[in-house]
Amino acid sequence: MLTGRRGALAMGVVALAAPARAQQRNIYAFNQDRGVLSFSARHFGMLASTGRFEKFDAVVRLDPQRTGTAQVEVEVETGSIAMGYAGAVEMLRSEAYFDTAHHPKARFRGAATGAGQATGFPILGTLTVKGIERPLTMQARLVGQEREAGSGREIATFQAEGTMLRSQYGMVADAYTISDRITLGVTVQLFV
Repeated sequence: MLTGRRGALAMGVVALAAPARAQQRNIYAFNQDRGVLSFSARHFGMLASTGRFEKFDAVVRLDPQRTGTAQVEVEVETGSIAMGYAGAVEMLRSEAYFDTAHHPKARFRGAATGAGQATGFPILGTLTVKGIERPLTMQARLVGQEREAGSGREIATFQAEGTMLRSQYGMVADAYTISDRITLGVTVQLFV
């Protein structure tokens, strides 16, 4: 799960989902049919490459009036990488990176801490890549709200960013050309 800063690999999710009521929170489910999960990596400290995951499932549990209680779960098929660079897809699927033959899924599960407000709140969670779990904090925020022209429904846009070290997940190849620090980012649009 991964437009990046120096040494960054970023994940952008853009999705539109309809809610269902459960435990005083709305449940928003979305996948590649309604969203985009993309990434960007820095090389040699000055070049960037971008791509996306073509298969993923995500669920956000959210009370729009109390964003500090949000919960999120994302599951990505690591082999569903799409990139425009020759050889890059196979490189990322290889044992040195995602090792998709043995670890076909990556996951993030997290919950807001209750601190902050809609303009900024932390989500503490666990990122699992190659079977290795590490804590990851994402800083989330409500970017904006608007009414959809056709239906009149309210759409809220949320973004979140966090930083991981790829070496903590056994991805140590190409250390001289690709930074260890990876910035993850999420953007999601939800009908609220």
